[in-house]
Amino acid sequence: MHFVNWNKADPLDSITHIQREMGDLFDFLSSAPQAEGYVSEEFPQVILSTNKEFVIVRAELPGINAGDLDVQVVNDLLTIKGERKPTAEASAVTYLRRERDHGTFARSIMMPEKVDPDRVTASYKDGVLIIKLPKAQESKPKQVVIK
Repeated sequence: MHFVNWNKADPLDSITHIQREMGDLFDFLSSAPQAEGYVSEEFPQVILSTNKEFVIVRAELPGINAGDLDVQVVNDLLTIKGERKPTAEASAVTYLRRERDHGTFARSIMMPEKVDPDRVTASYKDGVLIIKLPKAQESKPKQVVIK
């Protein structure tokens, strides 16, 4: 039995190579040390849900005062900004383990549907921020009567 040496290059090899290189680059960039005082992970963690009337965003922000938060809606982009301040006893103790960062953060989330920015409401209780974004009239389904 003869084996045929198949040296024909796969046209997708170059794309696969570029994809691998980009993955390595993103891995490198995400492992690079962040600037002092800036939270590096996805923060705040959010739950995004929807019903007939609203897009609802629930963000967990433990240890942050409501006055240190800024919520903005521009077009269909929701941005949550804020600052987690260091605790007062930070200079008086030696930490053995500290898993909660302090510093500024910002998270922007594109809404899955058009929203009405003039009717957005937000509430903050026990470290949980709930933002209700009413759906815009043009994004609500309309019943069409067939004649």
